[in-house]
Amino acid sequence: MQRFALSTLPRERWRNGAGWTRAVAQQCDAEGGALLWRVSLAEIGQAAPFSRFEGLDRTTVLVQGGPVRLRSDARCWDLRLPGDVASYPGELALANGEPGTQALFWNVMTRRGRVSATVQVLPLPAHGPWRLPTHGHNLVWVIRGACALTYMDQDLGPARPAPEHFGADEGFCLADASAGIGLHPLTPDALLLHTHLV
Repeated sequence: MQRFALSTLPRERWRNGAGWTRAVAQQCDAEGGALLWRVSLAEIGQAAPFSRFEGLDRTTVLVQGGPVRLRSDARCWDLRLPGDVASYPGELALANGEPGTQALFWNVMTRRGRVSATVQVLPLPAHGPWRLPTHGHNLVWVIRGACALTYMDQDLGPARPAPEHFGADEGFCLADASAGIGLHPLTPDALLLHTHLV
């Protein structure tokens, strides 16, 4: 498992100089070195065009600040609240409007036809923890509140706390969670973002 936090991820300027990005995790093709998937955090403080990425599909989630409008010639997305999502092809000519306040985005890029991504905000569970898929890559980001990892039996219980806790602006990447890993919210306001890559 790889832990990460906003406070420790290195920042890099966008190629157009209009924002900042922080690489979270990525995977490339072992043969040709082509990017298969990449997850990053982007800071936006002004109106700016997005870079184009041929052959990639993208999902953008507002996790902090805003609101922000993303617009192309064909359509637009209004990202107003943490957890609001926009999905679009990487070739799309896209730009963001001036954000209401400095905004932080969770960005997921996947190679079309090779990798697929499911990105969702996890609601508070009615019974027990959330169970992570046991195949592919799981990336979790804590938007608000706190959570802990739990070890789960095959019948979804009982859950045993793991020695890993995560607060706001922290997360982890976990591949092939075959041991039966769950997420348990530690605060009533917990809001988590889950990305599953296969």
